[in-house]
Amino acid sequence: MKTAVLVSLLLCCGLLAAAPLQVGSPLPALTLKDQHDAPQAITADTRYLIFVAERAPAALAETALEGQTTATLASAQVRYVADLSAMPGIITTVIALPKMRKRPYPMLLGHSAAETAMLPREPAKVTLIQAQGGIITTVRFITDAVTLRAALGFTP
Repeated sequence: MKTAVLVSLLLCCGLLAAAPLQVGSPLPALTLKDQHDAPQAITADTRYLIFVAERAPAALAETALEGQTTATLASAQVRYVADLSAMPGIITTVIALPKMRKRPYPMLLGHSAAETAMLPREPAKVTLIQAQGGIITTVRFITDAVTLRAALGFTP
């Protein structure tokens, strides 16, 4: 009986931990490696969190971030997270990472689904999470680069 209760509690805790973030939730204390294998963190001073979990939204985010650098994203307090867990390892290593390394800004990479499970997502959309003081104030799902760029405060 004790074992069954313990297992049930662990399962419930696991399900709660994987629940997507929402308005009013704290930003996750998330540290992932970037495309250069350097650790990067989501911190309480992050104002915007861009999240992509599919190729089409990743291309949209690339377009929206065109012309940005590590310095401009840091100044705007923007962090970019990509979930690569669905991508075959050989494709990640041979094709995707070399392309990502050419980008002039850091991309935090989730290599397992568990690393980004808490981040909300909708098919074919970029998730834009806005936060203030480490608390999520807005969650938007964006389908075009112009809207994403404007939401981040970047000129067209």
